[in-house]
Amino acid sequence: MIDVESFKRDFHFDPISSSPRYLQLYSFIKHQIKAGVFKVNDQLIAENELCEILNVSRTTVRLAMDQLINEGLIVRYRGKGSFIAEEKIRRKINYLYNFTNNMQEVGAKPSSKVLESVVITADDFIAQKLALPAENRQVFKLMRIRCANDNPLLFETTYIPYYLCEGIEHNDFHKASLYRVLTNEYSLNLFHAEETIEAILIEKELAEYLDCKKKMPGYKIERISHLDNGYIFEYTKSVTRADKCVFKLDLYKNNTNNIKQMEFSRLLNA
Repeated sequence: MIDVESFKRDFHFDPISSSPRYLQLYSFIKHQIKAGVFKVNDQLIAENELCEILNVSRTTVRLAMDQLINEGLIVRYRGKGSFIAEEKIRRKINYLYNFTNNMQEVGAKPSSKVLESVVITADDFIAQKLALPAENRQVFKLMRIRCANDNPLLFETTYIPYYLCEGIEHNDFHKASLYRVLTNEYSLNLFHAEETIEAILIEKELAEYLDCKKKMPGYKIERISHLDNGYIFEYTKSVTRADKCVFKLDLYKNNTNNIKQMEFSRLLNA
């Protein structure tokens, strides 16, 4: 529980500020969370008690709390109160994704626990995903638990045609980045990828790997990656804990109609 006396000492509304009171309260709590004063799983002072301490309406406190919840900084449990939430990893999904780089960008330490790093014969499903010829179905299979600050974040299995990366199974992918190895040792450059993201409930076996309860919400992600020459070189499927990851997408106005109109004009003027 956050210490009430410390809160009374440290927070006061600014009477000459143009900022609404709920924003002042929201900003203070957010700053305390970011500074590490309020720590993960600390329980916030109850809303009705905050109303009494600050001599404000329930609406003022609730607006501040709702803003903190919307930003993922706190979580509210019915009958229990509000608690400081564990910060989620933010992943942009409108550019090519690299786990190692993404973790470093958000200030987290990436690591992997390798479960399998082997060469196998692909079954029909994997062969179809990689567009493998019938006479050459050897693939490199890499199964890993990807971690941020040593906490399991996602369970990932990758398949790559072995003729593109012979000998790759000898690398230590507990530490090495797969994409860096592919680029530096095999001159394979990821150019384009297609991903599908589906909301799921995590099954018992994967929940044990991800250190979470079974039936916890998660995301199933499938990726098919292409080289700059158009060939498929990777099929990856992964399951991510929904409580530890949030996806961000930048959206732009669809100018398809304008592009088509420009192309039609060129045809008329050709």
